[in-house]
Order: sequence, then C-alpha cells, then structure tokens
Amino acid sequence: MTAQLTDVLEMVRSFVAKGYDCEYRVKDGDLVDLKLGSTLDLCTLSVDAALRLESGSDAEDASNIYAISDPATGHKGLMIDAFDVFDEICHRNLSERLIAHRKTAPAGDQNVPSKFGLRKVYTEEFDGDAERYVLRESFPDGPACPFGGAFSILGFDTAEQSYVWRVTSIIRDSRVIRIPYQGEGVISDE
Repeated sequence: MTAQLTDVLEMVRSFVAKGYDCEYRVKDGDLVDLKLGSTLDLCTLSVDAALRLESGSDAEDASNIYAISDPATGHKGLMIDAFDVFDEICHRNLSERLIAHRKTAPAGDQNVPSKFGLRKVYTEEFDGDAERYVLRESFPDGPACPFGGAFSILGFDTAEQSYVWRVTSIIRDSRVIRIPYQGEGVISDE
C-alpha cells in the first residue's frame, strides 16, 4: 500500500477509508487519543503502517504518516507529522516504535511551488533573509489544515504578510524566530 501512494492527503484518505478515523497526537512526549483524551499504552499499541514522504533537494521537506491500532479501545487512527518533528518530541521508546518499520517514498510534490495551498519556502530562499520568515505558533488566523483542525505551527513571510510552507529542514534551523500567539491585539512578527 505505501509504495504507490506519494501524496499526504491521498494517503490520509486511503487510511480513513480503511477505518483509521481517530486522531492521535503527541502530548508531553506520549501518544494521546484525542477522542478519548487518554494516553495509549506503548506496550499494546500496534503501528500498522508508517510512511515518510520526502521532497525537495536532499529530502529537505518531509511528512510522516502513522496508522495505529489501539487494542485496548478498539480504535484505529492516524498520527500525521506534517513537519517531520514528532521523533524529536516523543519519548525515545515511542519514537523508536514509530520509526522501526517506517518506509520512505518520494512525495508527489517534488517540483511543486506550493504545499497545502501555501507557497513553499526552500532553504536557499530562507538563507537569503532568515529574519523574514518567522514561525508562528498557535495563531488563530492561519489557513485551515487539510487534515482537519488547525496548524499548530506555520511559517509566515513578514514581508508579504502571508502564511507560507517552510520546508521541514528550516524548522530545525537555529536561526528560526518562533513567535507564540499571545492573544488578541498582541501580534508581533517584527
């Protein structure tokens, strides 16, 4: 199943059609079932499929999709790592479990200038003016996430005053300026 599907949205739709309709997220290093608000037991959960989709030169942009079953609840769901950061924020045992059998495939957006409707900013452009491209965290005015809900972090071009998709390698760059949302009337990107 994994080798033929090279688009994140296509992959999500495929898993949802197979009954993976719960959403899992990493909170405080643990895997949480958002529907129940409970932490999954690492010893009993099953990682049914794991796929890393890479694009850009040197795989500078990647997303991960994990199809997970929880026998304790009977739930099946997805954990979508659109920014390729979960293995850094999970507890080590969870990270190892998630990536143990992860397959890698080229994404279908290799030469596409946008992702999820947002203009892509690659490393070369970021290097030209690193302060221009900030990372907004939990801002309510961002575009809708195609997987439902909202993006928790998203790039923002301060010159054009628009949201952008920063390739995932930039998110780890030490020059990244992170701006957490602080409530209405306290927005500062400069």
